[in-house]
Amino acid sequence: MRALVVLVHYFSPEANPRHTSVDESRRENRTRAIQTVIEGYRGTFGPASKLRFSDRTVDIGPPAVDLDIRVLTVPGCTLVDDQFRRRFGVHQTLCEPSNPRHLGFFAYRLFAKLANDYDWFIFSEDDLLVRDAALFDKLAWFNATFGDRRVLSPNRLEWNPRAAFLKTYVDGDISQRTFHRLTHHLPDEDLLKARPLHAELTFQRARNPHSGFFAITRSQLAYWMARPYWLDEDVSFVSPLESAATLGLTKTFAVYKPQDPTAFLEVEHLDDRFSKMGWPPHQATANTLSSDA
Repeated sequence: MRALVVLVHYFSPEANPRHTSVDESRRENRTRAIQTVIEGYRGTFGPASKLRFSDRTVDIGPPAVDLDIRVLTVPGCTLVDDQFRRRFGVHQTLCEPSNPRHLGFFAYRLFAKLANDYDWFIFSEDDLLVRDAALFDKLAWFNATFGDRRVLSPNRLEWNPRAAFLKTYVDGDISQRTFHRLTHHLPDEDLLKARPLHAELTFQRARNPHSGFFAITRSQLAYWMARPYWLDEDVSFVSPLESAATLGLTKTFAVYKPQDPTAFLEVEHLDDRFSKMGWPPHQATANTLSSDA
């Protein structure tokens, strides 16, 4: 099985930054984040060694997935140096969008160019860590169970020892009005249930379809490419950043996520900007915690 991972990566400091990708004070953090993401893919799906104590040698196993990692970036705006890319077998694809916040849309051009070369196509922002060796098995199971016109997206989390709770899911429900606008053209079931691991799991039509990440098959990509809005660069969902990662997907497929709380499919956001907001507990859950204590 062959998979293409496109990491949308940009770093260029600006005055009065609103995003970490333009914040000079986050340079070291952002450098380590994308390095960790790449290491995560190579460590999870690449070859691994196994110690042989009998003769003090190691066995080298084959890669679990033939994974092609590409960093999509703008000339002069990358934190991934040549030495690191060579060490981990990463290719760099340069492009020059008129607005750097539209960079993510160029991932689709790359998908189209390589549409017949891979079985899976992954779009990812550059700070989302995957360490689930069963990722492709879970995605393939979902498609086989519920059909190719649906897509399973991961719940995005932040792991922050300084927050009120160590683990925070950061893609909370969007407004009903926005949810309806994104989904009314593709009516589908609200909940899907199945028993993939001897326990019933529920997958909900995503109340917030954004994860900054999605994975689709070759046939799903072909279906999407045949839609009239392919490559339309519609930016009407939040901002160009979120739109590039999410809007075209929701136009084409019914997007589901594992219903909270479940760790069935997750990606870790290597940042703390959401989990450190310090919002108080919702009253209903706070009361439940109190009564259970």
